[in-house]
Amino acid sequence: MTANNSLHDHAEVERFVRLLTANERRLRAFLFQLVVDRDAVDEIMQDACTSLWKKFSQLEDDEGFLPWAYVVCRYEVLMYRRKRARDRLVFDEGLIEQIANEATERAAGDQIDQRQTYLKDCLAQLQEADRRLLMTAYGSKATIIEMAEQLNLTSNALYKTLGRLRRRLKGCVKGKLATS
Repeated sequence: MTANNSLHDHAEVERFVRLLTANERRLRAFLFQLVVDRDAVDEIMQDACTSLWKKFSQLEDDEGFLPWAYVVCRYEVLMYRRKRARDRLVFDEGLIEQIANEATERAAGDQIDQRQTYLKDCLAQLQEADRRLLMTAYGSKATIIEMAEQLNLTSNALYKTLGRLRRRLKGCVKGKLATS
């Protein structure tokens, strides 16, 4: 193994651990809704973590980690259920699918609500002029060219400014999500 591969592997491990740690509580809550047994959740979570790591190279975007991990966890619950098929208190596969779908939708809705709250907070942290510029750009029917003329800027300069502000907001929201 070369030093470059070792650094890449280490970076991937750190990325995986960061994403898993940030989302472990949500994944355990998701699993608990499906199996309602702490011991089973622990066992399934362990299997899910192994599967997530094995398939981690398939993840295209860090923001898609949680929905992707829900799918892997759902699969692990089904595998666990098949192993325990002789137990009397095991949910039907159809019920597990229904609960998983509802939990995924609820989690996605919660994340959207959370993102919107964080976005409002991040917008409030901007300078008044930057906030006004964003609100005008995305809240009015004026074109970028018309706005640029009103602001005595080139349209290219306005696009760059708006892009910089969007990146700043995105970074702020991501930072707040990572700490929640």
